[in-house]
Amino acid sequence: MDTLFENLFWVIFVGFALFFGYRILKHKGFKGAMFGARIVNTIGEVSGKSQGPISVLLKVHSLGSDAPHEILVGIEVVAKSFASWQMMPVTLTASETQQLMSLLERAVNERATA
Repeated sequence: MDTLFENLFWVIFVGFALFFGYRILKHKGFKGAMFGARIVNTIGEVSGKSQGPISVLLKVHSLGSDAPHEILVGIEVVAKSFASWQMMPVTLTASETQQLMSLLERAVNERATA
């Protein structure tokens, strides 16, 4: 019974590794695999306010898409501290990006008028 579970573990592990390796090749890199689309251009980055030893950085990428008229934007959230590094990718469509821009603008305007 132990051999069955051990073999099942290795089959799942190798399957996951092959799948992620395929995504890395298809999207031309590790970050592209994380976004699920190829990074065409890095637009810029913004540093967030540090919270003690933790610093946060937001990077904005223009992403390529398999659909010819689909516009994708990637936001890469990077958190760094003394002994750790974490990256979280967020992929947004054009309409979701517009919605985020509207919310950010609202947040700034709300604080400016208060």
